[in-house]
Amino acid sequence: MTDPGITDTLVNGIPPFGEYRDESLFSILCRKRGWTDDYLMSINDPSHDELKDVDRMAAELHRIRLAGEQIVVLPDFDMDGITSGVLGWAGLNELGFDAQLYVPDYRRGHDISVDAVRELRAQFPNASAIITCDGGINSNDGIQEARNLGLITLVTDHHLELPPGSVADISVNPVRLAETYAHPGICGAYVLHQVLTAYADRYAPEKQGEISMLKLFAGIGTVSDVMPLYFENRKMVRDSLSLASLLYVSIPIEDTVTEYDVENSILMTLLRSQAHHPAFVSAFEGFALVMKAFKEHRKPLLDEDGNQQLDWQGKPAFAAGKLRSRDELNEEFYAFYLAPAFNAIRRVGGSMHDAFGAFTAPTVAEKYEHAKAVIDINELRKELSEEYLAKLWTEDQPLAEHGVYFTDAPTGMLGLIASRVSRDTGIPTVVVRRPTDPTAEVGGSARSPQWFPIISTMTPFGFTAIGHENACGVRVKSLSELVRFAELMHEAAESIYTQLLVSGELEAGQGADLVLGPEDDCDAGLTDVEEMLDLTRAIDSLAPFGHGFERPEIEFAVDLSRCSIGTLGTDDQHLRIVLPIGMKVLWWNAAERYADLRDLAESPIPGESMLRMRVKLSVNVFRGNESVQAIVERVIEPTAAPIDDPNSEE
Repeated sequence: MTDPGITDTLVNGIPPFGEYRDESLFSILCRKRGWTDDYLMSINDPSHDELKDVDRMAAELHRIRLAGEQIVVLPDFDMDGITSGVLGWAGLNELGFDAQLYVPDYRRGHDISVDAVRELRAQFPNASAIITCDGGINSNDGIQEARNLGLITLVTDHHLELPPGSVADISVNPVRLAETYAHPGICGAYVLHQVLTAYADRYAPEKQGEISMLKLFAGIGTVSDVMPLYFENRKMVRDSLSLASLLYVSIPIEDTVTEYDVENSILMTLLRSQAHHPAFVSAFEGFALVMKAFKEHRKPLLDEDGNQQLDWQGKPAFAAGKLRSRDELNEEFYAFYLAPAFNAIRRVGGSMHDAFGAFTAPTVAEKYEHAKAVIDINELRKELSEEYLAKLWTEDQPLAEHGVYFTDAPTGMLGLIASRVSRDTGIPTVVVRRPTDPTAEVGGSARSPQWFPIISTMTPFGFTAIGHENACGVRVKSLSELVRFAELMHEAAESIYTQLLVSGELEAGQGADLVLGPEDDCDAGLTDVEEMLDLTRAIDSLAPFGHGFERPEIEFAVDLSRCSIGTLGTDDQHLRIVLPIGMKVLWWNAAERYADLRDLAESPIPGESMLRMRVKLSVNVFRGNESVQAIVERVIEPTAAPIDDPNSEE
């Protein structure tokens, strides 16, 4: 099927759709991304060796269980820490341990502090051991205090161990000083899952299946902590999403009567039919209820004056909840909705008992209330983050040229703001609270592009940076030291970036991976809807996408004069562009752009009717029939700066 407005005429001796015009669209994409068969096979190989000292930790755990001693799970407070804690609490109890869960206080910071250990001991006076998750490798003061109080200290972590090393009785960590693990970029929940898997393999083979089911939480931790989606991480996320889908209840969209009941999910039915520890069942029930809360959460639609809008029936209008269908349950839900919601708690002063209570509370009603509270807190976080970010850009920022910014935002929001600024500027960024005493110690959060490792670059200068290479906390002795940090970071970033450009390891600009349309620089034409469907299916088959293996950037070059442009939605709030081949392009919440697009489409000036847009392709299924559609993520207009999708969320 060929667009009648497209011909095979050569333009300056060049085929109109680029050098790849005789290949399939997916082949062109793979060629441009460097996705050879060998590469794709390699990154999907999940095989890995055991982490160092997993056998020792499993043996000590077995001694604890046989002795009937109590062990307390001590997690961090971000999403990886929450999933690690739930995984450990559920898994150890299912394996026959007397396992308790300590709820951390984010006000003490990520390190396991002496105060936290003392509080844990007071809460659990009968405990004989602690097992940390997603933290503790560098918390030597707190770990030593635990040992002084008579506790066996088992540390599972995935943060870079610093000299002189951990004082814990046994540590398992892919980035320990003496570790040789081939793929160290795994999350804290995955580290703990490897420990429990090793325990089940050696001492409880009848529970291997149950421990495998806890991949649900390790996969969430993998995505939420932005681990590279290579090797074993890819299988972990796929398995996690498969388990999550078994906890989702599908109700036909036309069915407005049936109530969403998590007990009707496949996995809850199976769990109820078998003998399991209540904590194990509770963890899965909790996640099912979290999904229900996202599905049923409705955000009021407000007008420009802040008043609630009304729908066509004159009733209050609400934005639809997330997870409206099983298709929306993917790695993007983990990354852009689930993790930000739980991470919002510490950013706005919420309670970690909501985060953990969503999985551990004794009743369904209590779990569901905790889950709804988490989502409500996240709505507040969105409002506050936009306010502080807008304020940051308008305030005096004397170190901005070096990537360092001051803010009055709460400490828990510094990392979020640093991420947004680094994303917008493309350079390493540090955000700190504005100091009142120039001689006092200054701390903040740092974020950077993948090409700039903050810790290994800045610590040789004598600065403190703890966490991950591209997302960590930093601390300097004074304001003058912060200035020195900023200058050195800027110099190092310029040097590293230049070297990468010269070597060809990094390309300047952010061009699309595949450009489709009638213009000379396009890789192929938008001429066949079946080809687009094949391309979309092929891309989807490579999921999951994320850090290190990003979803391909697809760009359409569209001649609006040859398209049908209209609105859709109950309040005509969305735009729909129908291409000449019959394919629909949807632009959510962009109805205010309708007149602009009509003007472009009707312009008599040659070329002005062309519009470039970055899109996400998806397969839509309606009454058993499949069709391909594109969702606008970003529009690039010839005479204006790029415009972000107004419907996107941080």
